[in-house]
Amino acid sequence: MFPSSVIRKLALSEEMLAETHNFVGLAAQMQGPIDIDALSDAFDTLLEAHPVLTARLERGEDGRHELVADDLLHSGIEVVEVDGPDDEGPAPHFDQGEALVHLRVTIRDGQAHPTLYVHHALADGHHMYGLIEELLSFYTDLVGKGQTGPVTAQPAPESIETVLADRGIQKGPRSGIERFMPALFAYDLPPSRRADTGVKPSEPVRVPMVSARLSEDHTRALVELCRAERLGLHSVLSAAILIGEWEVRGKLNIPVPFIYTVDLRYFLNPPVSATGCTNPVGLGTYLAEINHKTTVVDLARDIALTFKADLDEGVIQQSRLHFSPQYVGNAPGMPDVVLLSDNGLVPPVRTPPGVEVTATHGELYFAVSAGIEIYFTQIYADQLNIEYNSHGPEPEKSVAAIQAQLVAVAEQHATSGVS
Repeated sequence: MFPSSVIRKLALSEEMLAETHNFVGLAAQMQGPIDIDALSDAFDTLLEAHPVLTARLERGEDGRHELVADDLLHSGIEVVEVDGPDDEGPAPHFDQGEALVHLRVTIRDGQAHPTLYVHHALADGHHMYGLIEELLSFYTDLVGKGQTGPVTAQPAPESIETVLADRGIQKGPRSGIERFMPALFAYDLPPSRRADTGVKPSEPVRVPMVSARLSEDHTRALVELCRAERLGLHSVLSAAILIGEWEVRGKLNIPVPFIYTVDLRYFLNPPVSATGCTNPVGLGTYLAEINHKTTVVDLARDIALTFKADLDEGVIQQSRLHFSPQYVGNAPGMPDVVLLSDNGLVPPVRTPPGVEVTATHGELYFAVSAGIEIYFTQIYADQLNIEYNSHGPEPEKSVAAIQAQLVAVAEQHATSGVS
């Protein structure tokens, strides 16, 4: 046995992610030669800079999980060689009682592609991108100069509860979920696509994912459309996803409940660093009433106005004090909720000469007995990528419908200059 010490108890916002054994992966698709030894040293440096990543989770006497540090060395990077484009190699093994971070390097056709996995109780998407950026920056220095600069160990990231309390933000009367009440038990609904199977896997397993990538021209046209219409890209993406979902659901006269994450780093004062908080996100809500006359731009404008009103009233900032995002299950009597996490424009990362990150993609792992459905979007290398993590039937139909909506408005704007 090795001595261990408690770093801190998980906050309620983090506890749900421990109960679902939720790990998130961020993969970098690389072009160019990769020095595995240098990447291993860069990973060691990342763990030195963020020692909390070497921690693990233990359940305390009160039943709640705790971040625990011990004297065990991390196992380091895992290198897996695969044969073809459809070969993913053996499934990663995740045990939050053993480790909260993993770095796997997949060798395919002689090209190395690293994927960083972090327990979601430690990091959200923005946090993950920050860690990847640091990892590849350390790697670039090691390849180019043989060493990194001085590394300062960072403290364990705070919970959103602590971050909000330090800024005087308290739980208010509204959560945002009240917006869904008109749709509750108001319709004759088929069984939820997220029905609980009653069978929980023994360890986290990957949620199936399908994706679609827009061309650079279509992505550029979408961004120009947003500027012309004075709309955020998030609102336009949200509208396209909701209309696509409405189409796949049969174009029925049934509203589509919508929950989306809001990165509070851009709205809190003093600001929060990329890796200073585990999951500093608020939750926005919207109940989409869609019919055959609904356009992406009109729906996007209403989503944006609703978001601004909720933000001005402080609802989004304190929303996580009411509840945490439930990636599993669906409220009884409610149409299936659409979940979206938009990572926005992802900046390029440092790499050595001759090496380039051409694309990124995410992976989700859970140990749950219910279906999961969540969209992720981001722009990297001037291309918009839509990822749909879903246990539902034929998820590719949803992605195709959304892609068609986005391509249509992009092409309309590119040819006419108006929406």
